[in-house]
Parts: sequence; C-alpha cells; structure tokens
Amino acid sequence: MVLLLAVFGFRLFPERDVTVFSSGESYRVSATFDTREEALAAAAVDLEPGDRVLLGTGGRHTSLAVQRARPIVVESDGQAIQLRTQATTISGALAEAGIDLRPGDRVYLDGQLATARGPLYGAVSYASRSPGAVTASPGVPADAIRVAIVRGKPVSVYVDTMRVDISSAGDTVAAVLADLGMTVREGDLVRPALDAPVTAGTVIRLAKARTVTVRVDGKDQLLYTHATTVADVLTVLGIELGPEDAVEPSPESYLQNGMSIAIALTRQVVEEVSEPISPPTVYETDSTLATGTVKVVQGTPGARVRKFTVTYKNGVEVSRQESSGSVVATQPIPTRQITGTKAAAAGGGTKPTLSAPGYNGVYKRKLTVDATWYNASHGGWARSDPNYGRTASGAFLDWGICATDPSYIAMGTKFYVPDYGMCVAADTGGAIKGAIIDLGFPESVGDPGWGRRVVDIYIVE
Repeated sequence: MVLLLAVFGFRLFPERDVTVFSSGESYRVSATFDTREEALAAAAVDLEPGDRVLLGTGGRHTSLAVQRARPIVVESDGQAIQLRTQATTISGALAEAGIDLRPGDRVYLDGQLATARGPLYGAVSYASRSPGAVTASPGVPADAIRVAIVRGKPVSVYVDTMRVDISSAGDTVAAVLADLGMTVREGDLVRPALDAPVTAGTVIRLAKARTVTVRVDGKDQLLYTHATTVADVLTVLGIELGPEDAVEPSPESYLQNGMSIAIALTRQVVEEVSEPISPPTVYETDSTLATGTVKVVQGTPGARVRKFTVTYKNGVEVSRQESSGSVVATQPIPTRQITGTKAAAAGGGTKPTLSAPGYNGVYKRKLTVDATWYNASHGGWARSDPNYGRTASGAFLDWGICATDPSYIAMGTKFYVPDYGMCVAADTGGAIKGAIIDLGFPESVGDPGWGRRVVDIYIVE
C-alpha cells in the first residue's frame, strides 16, 4: 500500500527541475510542492529585505532569479536612514526613505554632487564634493550607497535695488551667487565678502558695476565703474578738464550701462629730437706713403638734440615750435684723408691706391666736386608712370647710381665717394654741369641728411 501511494503520489505530484540564479551564481535543484521556497532552500539562498524573486516556467523546468536589493544610507537633517531598495534613481530611493526634497536642496551621491533624477548607481561623477556628511550608524555594509541631502537655507540677495529671496545650499556667498547664475566681475561690490559663510537669513548685497566705453585722445578703453556721473568718471581717470578741453556728454550727465564718453584733451609736451651731425673731413699727409696714395679713415657721426614744444588736440599734433636752441650731445669724429708724399723709386710707376670703407685698391685720379643728392621723386615722371625713376641710361634709380656731366665724367665711369660708397655715372641732369655730381638714394630712405657737400671723389675705371 505504501508503495502504491508513493507511485500514485509521484505521478500526481511530479518533481520539477529548478535553476536558481542569485548573486552571479546558478544552482540546479528539484522541487515538488512549493517551487519557490523549496528551490531557495535547496540552493541555500536566503532572501533579505527588499530582495525580489522572478519566476519563469516551461514544461517540467522552472527558473528562479533573485534580484538583490541594494543597501543604501540616506543622510538628511542630522539623521542616517538605512534601507535596502530596488530603486534605480535617487528620487526613488528617497521616496522609499520618506524624504522630500525642497527647493534649493542639494543631493550628493557617494560624496559627489548629483541630481534627484540621476541613477542611483553608475552615476556620472561631478566636480563638487559633499561639504560634510552625517556619520552612519555602525553596522552599515561596506558596499552601501550613500546619499546625502544638504538642505537649502533661506537667503535674501539684493542685486542693485532688486531683491531676490532664494533657498540655497551654498555654504559661502560665492556659492549662493553661483546658484543664482550671477557672475561677479572686477569692479562689482559684494557684501559680505565672497568667501564669507552663509547661514539661514543671511542678506547678500551685490552692486553691479556699469560698463562704460571711454575714448581719451582718440583711444578707447573699457571701464567698469560704480561712478554715478560723467564727472565721477573723470575723477576716476585723474583727468582735470582745461579751458580748451571737451567732453561729451557733459560732466553732469548720469551714467547709463553701455554709455560711450568722448574726452578730447589739449596737451602741450616737450619733445627732444636727435639729429645726426655728419663728420667733417680733415686732410693730412704721410711721408711713409707713396706719393699719390690716399688713405681714408672713416669718421663717426655726432648727434645734435633739439627741443620742441608740441601741442596735441584729441591725440593729434596741431603745432610744433622749437623751444630752445640745439645742443650738441655727441661731437663727430672727423674722417681722415691721408695723402702720401714719399717719392717713388727710380723707374717706378706705382699707381695710387685708396684704402677706405667700401673700396680698397688703386684709382686713376682724384677730383674735387660739389655733391648733392636725389631720388625718384625728384624726376619729371608721375608716380603712376611706368618710367617713374628711370635714369638717362635706362636703369632705374637706386643706391649707387649717380648723375654727372658727361663732358666732365663720362657715362659708365665708376668712382668712389667718401661717406657714400661706389657709384656709377648712369644719369644726367639739367643742373649737373662741370664738377657737380648728384648721388642717387632709394626713395624709401627719405631725406638722407646729405645736403650739399664739397668732396674728393676717386675715379676707379
């Protein structure tokens, strides 16, 4: 009878194969009556508060999946609440803990600033850290998720004359203003200071500086100021208006944010101008040099200083007057031209030589001439003409091209000019007659300070 009952019971209540999944492990067990309880017991899986069991069947096979609740600690209002939850968001966990968030509260997840709608785990890390959390009670699991609530404090902020009442969890004045989205610029006034601590009822005053564009002598500058009138701006800049100065708008005008102020000053300053002094040429003889040999030791220019009283109006020079005579600051060192007087040996025929900056060698003859200067702008061609700067030889005027009288110095002749260098006769001129030469300079040089000089030139070829 017992055997029959066993056979009958086996057929009426057959065993089921059950696979239990828990904490990353799987177990294969059997169950007859209460599949859930028997399978968990057979697999030695204990459920903890908040755990969830999912059941799936198919034929004689059943699967059980245990979803473990996560341990969390919620720290708020000086208390630590421990619980286990299946919530996936911070707000869900707070709802299970019975904690409501109020405007201005801040939420920290494991010490990092988060949002209530953010995930409870695997959240993106934020830069800000919790300002200090309540210590949880002993016995909190090491893997517990920590959620900290920092309550907002009522704070009043005056921006100029506008009052804003907010609730902020910021612990300093700077943090509260940041919650308001306010940027504090250089020139703004903040009371208390930005690093001052904030408590409930703190009053913060922010006086925003006005942005004003000030043009002084034609140059713009941006000014952040708490000045009230244009006259205040002049005081800040240290400007005292004279009888010929002007300012727009008038000094009595009240400042508006974004206003432009134009200040035209009339100023007189003394300026010093240094001008070069060309070195003179001294002539010497040397009995140790062969007759006809000329040696040139180049001198050094001096410097003359002239003082001018210059008047500027709105940054533009309107007058310039020399205020005193010129003063020689540095005396020039003369150029020495040394001529040899030593008689040549019998049967000689040695050609005279020249040793000078820019040329060292023999020369055919020495001429004394009047030397002037010119550039392309002195010619008869318009600047837009293709022939502008073209010389009588067809070459364009540049350094080293000189105008001569062909009957005195033939075209193509090369010669050396002290203080100028080598030159080739490649141009003519209506005023260039006889012992007169005109030295060419690039137009970019401007006035070279040559003037008109009497010089000895040396015909090379």
